[in-house]
Amino acid sequence: MSRSPKSLFIGCAALSALLAALLGLTVTAISSPSIRSILNVPVRLTSMAISSSTSDQNEHNAVGDQTWLSHWPPIKGKAYPDINLKDQTGKTLRLSDFKGKVILIEYAAVSCQGCQAFAGGKQRGPFGQFRVQPGLDSIEHYSRRYANVDLGKDVVFVQVLLYGGDQSAPTMSETKAWAEHFDMERQHDKVVMQGRPEMLSEKTYQMIPGFHLVDQDFIVQGDSCGHHPIDDLYRDLLPKMGELARR
Repeated sequence: MSRSPKSLFIGCAALSALLAALLGLTVTAISSPSIRSILNVPVRLTSMAISSSTSDQNEHNAVGDQTWLSHWPPIKGKAYPDINLKDQTGKTLRLSDFKGKVILIEYAAVSCQGCQAFAGGKQRGPFGQFRVQPGLDSIEHYSRRYANVDLGKDVVFVQVLLYGGDQSAPTMSETKAWAEHFDMERQHDKVVMQGRPEMLSEKTYQMIPGFHLVDQDFIVQGDSCGHHPIDDLYRDLLPKMGELARR
């Protein structure tokens, strides 16, 4: 029996199951208008995600102004934090460089089945040893269907890769490989940004998988993030993105 995209938009099954198994937690289903998540993560899990090796930490040496970290995570109706992170080419990018354009920002974790699907796993297969959420298409597909826009052409598409395969912040090699696997081409306004360990928290974890819509004035106009989205991805955020792109 076929299911709608909304019924298939679930939380990170592989990531949650692993963390639950490690701590002996019971997996719990949580329903919302557009997302079914499988785990409500307690604060104590965040310390696992933040820890990483010395070599990985060296890849996350602070670059530029980091004051935006005090305004993380983003809030709907307010200016998006002016994050500056390394992109898939290894160069530091300030998100406000795209001010004046509509930006769709996706939050992803390598082991998240929904993230793998939204990134294009149905078409390109899974990245690494992880799985793709069955029946869920790419966000590019849904953007054309519900917003009538092409990501990277009509709208800047930014993926913030927050978690690598080992549940810590991703390495640069992981970020580059993810971008290459899912055909995220920097020169075509398809950007993958390498998340920093300082960004990881319970709130950040619960944003995944999820999307923020940022308008031409750099204000967050849509929030379809994680376990309890403010906006339904298909009914609210994507149609709003189409309206903004056609202004």
